[in-house]
Amino acid sequence: MNFETLKLNQDGAILTVTLSNPPVNLISEQMVQELFQLGGHLISNREVRVVVIDSADPDFFLAHMDLNAIIAAETDPTKQSRYPDMNVLQSLGLSWQNLPQVKIVKVAGRCRGGGLELALAMDMRFASESSVFCAPEAAGGFVPAGGGTTRTMMAAGPGRAMEIILSARDFTAQEAERYGLINRCLPDVELDAYVDNLAQRIALRSPPVVGTLRSVFGAASAPFVEPLFAGFAAENEGIRTGMAGDEMGPMMQIHLEAGQGRELELDLPATMDGFIAKRAGK
Repeated sequence: MNFETLKLNQDGAILTVTLSNPPVNLISEQMVQELFQLGGHLISNREVRVVVIDSADPDFFLAHMDLNAIIAAETDPTKQSRYPDMNVLQSLGLSWQNLPQVKIVKVAGRCRGGGLELALAMDMRFASESSVFCAPEAAGGFVPAGGGTTRTMMAAGPGRAMEIILSARDFTAQEAERYGLINRCLPDVELDAYVDNLAQRIALRSPPVVGTLRSVFGAASAPFVEPLFAGFAAENEGIRTGMAGDEMGPMMQIHLEAGQGRELELDLPATMDGFIAKRAGK
């Protein structure tokens, strides 16, 4: 399979998916389409038992959703989800969450916005100690609406989720581990070896064992399914309200005019603070 934003490397039962969309690994419409396509292929692929997702850019696992894609998804009917209460990024996360393979995210660098939302939809997340995690949306006048508000609350609890989302700051990998966003924070030099060893061990487990484990988890988490979808619907309503308001659109325009380039994205919280000051005329 040939993709523009994904690089695939299969070694036995382990498939490594490397995200590659220079200059800062934005989640573009192209990347979303390719991830849907790859997910469709994996549904019936019994040769692959483990999928490891990493990045080609050591500074950016995923920067965030391309703002142009957000605007298009909310304004162009042809690019909206088939489901009225679920948007494209929520649908993508659910489709990957339900794949039969075990999905492991390996984060090195910045994991922000839609990147964090996508990572939270996978089975496991491991990060280098120099990585950072951020939900920057509130600084732009809206809440994480690709599943991030709901999944962050479920992973970290409401108090910590409120801190993560409303602070819109970078959280260290050590903080992300304490808050339950990731499985483990590892020294940079140990991340690859740990995830590789884990993937190899999981690949030895038979599909019936993995399937039974998923069935048990599914039964145990059944009471949370309805709140998950209710949360997604509320996120959708929130972003629609934001798009119709007088904060989100102007903030996105300021960001797009400044560009989504590497220099501004390296310290996105500081960049967003600057945009807020600019909008306030300070």
